[in-house]
Amino acid sequence: MKALPCIVNPVSRGGRSLPPTELLEQAAGELGWRLEWWATVAPGHATELAAKAAADRHPVVGVWGGDGTYNETALGLLNAETALLILPGGTTSVLAFELGVPRDPVEALRSQLLGEARAMAAARTDRGQVFLLMLSVGPDSVILVNVPARLKRRLGKVGIGVQAVVEFLRGNLPRFRVRLDGGEIDASWCIVGNARCYGGPFHATPGADPFSPGLEVVTLNRHGRLAVVPFFFAIGRGTHLARRGVARQPARAVALEGPETVPYQLDGDPAGYLPVRAVATDDTVRVLVPTGGR
Repeated sequence: MKALPCIVNPVSRGGRSLPPTELLEQAAGELGWRLEWWATVAPGHATELAAKAAADRHPVVGVWGGDGTYNETALGLLNAETALLILPGGTTSVLAFELGVPRDPVEALRSQLLGEARAMAAARTDRGQVFLLMLSVGPDSVILVNVPARLKRRLGKVGIGVQAVVEFLRGNLPRFRVRLDGGEIDASWCIVGNARCYGGPFHATPGADPFSPGLEVVTLNRHGRLAVVPFFFAIGRGTHLARRGVARQPARAVALEGPETVPYQLDGDPAGYLPVRAVATDDTVRVLVPTGGR
């Protein structure tokens, strides 16, 4: 049997989300694979483990966790032949929605091993970070940086929702500048999409193609709760692009500037503070996609 290392984030969802190892090992064995469990021990460790898997020429490396762990793993697989197989075990696992990966872990494993490997474009920031899904600045990044880790671990999406209510009631809404080829936008929200999905199955940047280098930038240039809260809910309904003050355009690069207290998020995790520049690149990460998936 071929060895298939599987990186596990043991603190994903506060340690309440651990893989069903026996079921997964049985399913993998039926397809000629032997799972090896590699646990992370610190932030950034998934990158090291993924790079080791690539250096050892493993054809596939699995990841049990959420989008933050997928992001770390992708950094270790940039431009490598080793393909990424994701097992949704995080709070949201947006990448699973993007690629059409089932939520059930056994079905996720089977469908990807029976699917195909595709080269997914990876975008970068000027801080040396990589993102597969999105970079955003707005109420979402403020919520993610302020939500207590204990609340997120215990309640998952509900905890994030509670923090969202707190931030909206406080009126803690950022204001910043977005610089594109077409000029400058005074924004309250900006989503830089390398892929379509955001916050789950919601297509915030529907024109983004994760298998082709390039970004889609969606901005809201109206300010205050009466503009931001409806935009937030409109994303879930898929009607946000029709709202007043919303613009979208393709881009190869975008700069976001503003107070150094304004945070940004990458692939669903807090990643730093403004200013930051995002660029499309020719770097790729090979991902396994189920037949009939993305």
